[in-house]
Amino acid sequence: MQLPRKKSERGNAVLEFALGWSILWFLFSGVYQFGYAFYVYNVLQTQVANAAELGSKLGYDNASPNTYKTALQNMVVYGDETSTGLNAVVPGLTTNNVSVVLNNASYPQDVTITITGYTIDAFFTKFALNNKPRATVAYYGQVSCSTC
Repeated sequence: MQLPRKKSERGNAVLEFALGWSILWFLFSGVYQFGYAFYVYNVLQTQVANAAELGSKLGYDNASPNTYKTALQNMVVYGDETSTGLNAVVPGLTTNNVSVVLNNASYPQDVTITITGYTIDAFFTKFALNNKPRATVAYYGQVSCSTC
C-alpha cells in the first residue's frame, strides 16, 4: 500500500536534480579545463623536445643563422621544418612564441628552445606559459660557412 504524498514534497526531486547537476557540471568542467591544459602543455613539451633533437643534428651555416632558427621554430609550431600548408599543432601558437638561443663563440655549443608568451585558452580561464617548456641540448651537427 502506498502512502499519499504531502503537497509540500512535490518538486523536491527536480530541485535536488538541479542542485546536483550544477555541482557535477562545474566539477566536470574544471576537470576538463585542467585536462585540456595538461594536454596542450604535453604537446608543446613534445614539440620542443623534437625540435631540440633536430637542432642538435641539423647543419648550421654561419652565413645564414636565421635559416637554422626558422627551421627549428617551424618544427615546434608545425611539426615539420617547413610550414607550407600546415596548421599549428596547438591553437594560437606562432613562430613568434618560439625562442631559439644558440650558445656559441664561433660555432654553436648548445641549443636552447623555449616557448614564450603563449597562453593556453581553457574553457573558463587562461594559463600563461612564459619560458616553459624548455629544452637544451648539445650541438653535434656540422658547421659550415657558405660565404667564408
